[in-house]
Amino acid sequence: MDPALNNLTLTSGAKVRQASIPTEGAFPVNTANKITASRPSKKNNKKKKEDLVIGKTLKTGMSFESALSTLGIPRSIRINRGTEPEMDSISVEYLNHGLRIHALTQNSTIEELEVLPEFKGEFIEGAKIGSNFFELIESFGIPESKDSFIAKYPERGMYIFLKNDTMISVKLFSKNSKILDHKLLIN
Repeated sequence: MDPALNNLTLTSGAKVRQASIPTEGAFPVNTANKITASRPSKKNNKKKKEDLVIGKTLKTGMSFESALSTLGIPRSIRINRGTEPEMDSISVEYLNHGLRIHALTQNSTIEELEVLPEFKGEFIEGAKIGSNFFELIESFGIPESKDSFIAKYPERGMYIFLKNDTMISVKLFSKNSKILDHKLLIN
């Protein structure tokens, strides 16, 4: 070590020495300390998306924290004002998964799970986005009511949106959900 660097004290008018930054070759090579990082393969990333099963890996009533852990970093987070402070909710959007989750701000469980047209997973019963109406009946049974745009399964808290009798999106609600969407759909 340079003896001039030992016991340094700064005084007014002190001279500053120029130093150079050592190059890579100045350090000894020690292969025992090398760190290698493996990148996740594209196959693994796709597998995670395919593993989403509504009713198994994701469901209404599960903890908000658990859903966030399963889905990862969201695309956006939005706070929605309700008619009363108890009705304020948070919406977390995962466009890469084709999902939105909703929870009341004063509750830590998922009140609504919105399955968007981009969703690539499936329901535990086997149905997927793009399933026709007869496949929906095989998976979920006969709906309580149906019109050209929606099949309602209120006992399951499930509302399937249709286009030409094909499932294009779904809204699932926890039992006795206070989310405004639920109140609008049950009437």
